[in-house]
Amino acid sequence: MRTSSIFSMIVFIGIIIIILLQPKIKIPRSQKRIQLDFGSAPLIGVAILLIFNQADLSVLSVGILGTPTIKPYIIILLFFSLAYVCISIDLTGFFAYLSLLAAKKSGSSGKKLYFYFFLLSSVLTTFTSNDIVILTLTPIIIYFCKYTKTNPIPFLMGQFFAANIWSMALYVGNPTNIIVAQAYNLDFLGYSMWMFFPTLIAGTSCYYLMKRLFKKDILEKIIPPEIDPKSALKSKSGAIFGISMLGTCLVLLSLAPILHLNMGFICFIFALIMLIKDIIYDVKKNQRDSKKGQIILDSSIASKRFPTVITAAKRMPWKIMPFVFGMFIMVEILDSSGWIGLISESIGTVDDNIGLFWSVFFMCFLSSMVCNVMNNQPMTILFTRVIQHSAFNTLVSSTIVKASMFALIMGSNLGANFTLLGALAGIMWSSISKEKGIQITYKLFAKTGFKVMPIVVFLASLILALEFILI
Repeated sequence: MRTSSIFSMIVFIGIIIIILLQPKIKIPRSQKRIQLDFGSAPLIGVAILLIFNQADLSVLSVGILGTPTIKPYIIILLFFSLAYVCISIDLTGFFAYLSLLAAKKSGSSGKKLYFYFFLLSSVLTTFTSNDIVILTLTPIIIYFCKYTKTNPIPFLMGQFFAANIWSMALYVGNPTNIIVAQAYNLDFLGYSMWMFFPTLIAGTSCYYLMKRLFKKDILEKIIPPEIDPKSALKSKSGAIFGISMLGTCLVLLSLAPILHLNMGFICFIFALIMLIKDIIYDVKKNQRDSKKGQIILDSSIASKRFPTVITAAKRMPWKIMPFVFGMFIMVEILDSSGWIGLISESIGTVDDNIGLFWSVFFMCFLSSMVCNVMNNQPMTILFTRVIQHSAFNTLVSSTIVKASMFALIMGSNLGANFTLLGALAGIMWSSISKEKGIQITYKLFAKTGFKVMPIVVFLASLILALEFILI
């Protein structure tokens, strides 16, 4: 192995450490500190390798524009477009309304409340994304638990675990799904045909395992708060319009191969429609306020003129953009350094020896564990290139390649439930909970994750393996 190759791997490992620790660097001769996180770490790594001539500009081009099989900019376009659609719907109060409605339906039963929150997390994640569910439901769950004097930990854990499991079901449920699916040119329906039953079994088993684990912490009787779910709706017409747009978008995504449409383009069009809707809504609201005498004094302030648009823009996960592009570039550098080929050959040798059935288990458990060493998105980008590499494809059959791809998708989602380091969503979720006064430690989370998830991963892997053996 060349010295340059070793240096590239050292920089890559350094990036992962920064992402996980998020250190704060003090600026010399100043009291200010700069926090390094997942948005900046990959760019720093790329800059270091460029400065030391370990990479050239052609690698940057491939990391952004991609290869014939995987295009990072399309992944970003699809993810951010759908994210805006979902955030726009959330700002109408629709998701909060559903949460309050679910809580009201549970009545005075703590077990029903647990079931409804788990079910709502599962359904919303399936059709939106796990990030939206975490941002929306976490504060509501904490509010209800404080009001009813109930331990919030089982409900928060159930919500988070459900969000990461059911995000496997649809192509757009998680950025990691999009990365792998695009690399292998999977269409929307073709993806779900393979992933529906593993997701169903994983979600169902997780619910019963967690319910049993937290049996003593879920109260039989609670005193529900007297609140009207409709009070959460800020714009009923906006909610109806948004849901109809999201539904139409998902239908068109499923028909994209038949209509010969690009899925990123479809999502972008609907994001544009939602943006125009939000602008019109803000303009009309300003006009109504003006008639009531509530005139905006400084019309140059965009946040006052277009509050909905600005709020949605602030909630967009912008840091994911440099993160994804930076990690794609880093993986390209590792590939040119020979590391991807070495890893591909090692995994391919194992798969060739154990066969199709056990290859599914091997890849799913391996990717789940590696998530908690380097986070699920870098892991997915790295392992996607590993499975695509010629060193892997020459050792195993095309069926094992396809099975490994779906097992990788499962691992990237399920792996987020072992420790808080498994996904960016875990770091965000724990931060939100801490701000609301609920401390979820890494030890507590891992203790739950390692009690529940090995069984869930095994069952999901079993279903996927049987699909490949029987179909």
